[in-house]
Amino acid sequence: MGVGAAPEYPYRSHAQEDVGMSIPVEQHQHAEHKRIQKIDEDATMVIVQVGEIAETQRKHTAMLERHTVYHQQHRSDLTGLRRDLEDTRAEMNARFSALDDDVAGLKTDVTGLKTDVSALKTDVSQIKDTLGVILSRLPEQPAA
Repeated sequence: MGVGAAPEYPYRSHAQEDVGMSIPVEQHQHAEHKRIQKIDEDATMVIVQVGEIAETQRKHTAMLERHTVYHQQHRSDLTGLRRDLEDTRAEMNARFSALDDDVAGLKTDVTGLKTDVSALKTDVSQIKDTLGVILSRLPEQPAA
């Protein structure tokens, strides 16, 4: 190092040499240490946040898997219910058809019964008439 020249520091820029300025090594090392410490803190924070995100993703994945299982179960249940409904509907249609047939048969039977009642009324009327004729031909009997 020459007389009147700035001392040689390993961390000196060419711009500093040109203007005759220099940063003391201790100050530069301290600033560098702070910068590295800040980078370490930031990296640690990023690692923690990535861990939190990963944990949240695991929770969401588990929730999604449970939801998928529930969805599949409900879908299966609905398919079974639809089949049951179709079976019940077919059974009800068969029963209603049989009831319709029964009602038609009952109507026919009622019509037949009405005809029979009408014929019976006619027969009863004829029997009355016949009894009236028979009674009119009988001799009167004295009252005892």
